[in-house]
Amino acid sequence: MKQDYREKITNQIIAAMEAGQIPWISPFEKQLIPMNYLTKRPYNGVNLLSLWVTAMKYGYTGNYWIGFRQANQLGGKVRKGERGTPITICCPIKQKDDEEDKQIRNYYKTDYVFNVYSQIEGIDFDTEPPKYKPIKELETLIKKTGIKIRHQGERAYYSPKDDFINIPFKSKFKTQTAYYQTLAHELIHSTMKPGRCNRHVDVSSCRARALEELTAEIGAAYFLAEYGIKADLQNTAAYVQSWIKELKNDKNFIFKASKDAKEAVSFIATFNAKT
Repeated sequence: MKQDYREKITNQIIAAMEAGQIPWISPFEKQLIPMNYLTKRPYNGVNLLSLWVTAMKYGYTGNYWIGFRQANQLGGKVRKGERGTPITICCPIKQKDDEEDKQIRNYYKTDYVFNVYSQIEGIDFDTEPPKYKPIKELETLIKKTGIKIRHQGERAYYSPKDDFINIPFKSKFKTQTAYYQTLAHELIHSTMKPGRCNRHVDVSSCRARALEELTAEIGAAYFLAEYGIKADLQNTAAYVQSWIKELKNDKNFIFKASKDAKEAVSFIATFNAKT
């Protein structure tokens, strides 16, 4: 029986986590978002995790990927023996209910992409390093969200009741990176509030708490990638076993967390357009 694409990607992520790898942390020195070489569009959602996991597993050194036909279109080809990494593609279908009314439905299919530096030959690829946004822009964006941030104590958390983020002063952290990773994590949590992304979190449910923590971790990694900030492994260690358990029980778990993380980051990004 052909393996369901959700099950296939979920198993790939479980295997990585059981091997001690965190799929939403880039395998490179700085956090890099995988991009399609031909379109220059970034991959997101669970596709991003799938590509990061593959890059870590096989030691790929670049963040550009390309499809089999796209490689041929550019005059290159996939090296003999190489296998593609699965990604999911959303395909809309227009259905006619009557002559005037058209309803659009989506279905998902699996496609495969290849790392341009390690799996493709016959193309002289541009290796210009990515340009990151400065940290100052990150701090400005966080201020634009209007989320209240209190610097006090030794704990970092988001209070849904009072709608504020508490975080220790930057000097309390071992590195600047650790400070921004923690702040981004709590910022993603703050988007759960009605009027933002409206994620209901049942604090009495272990599954709901695990899902929200996974959403915050993945969202923080997405959010910080534009600034080249790499997530801190230590922040995730306490949750890994609970995530593995939920992933094994539900092949949709990682897709739900990735979707919620993407929505949270997109919501925060809207403030860039505001003055």
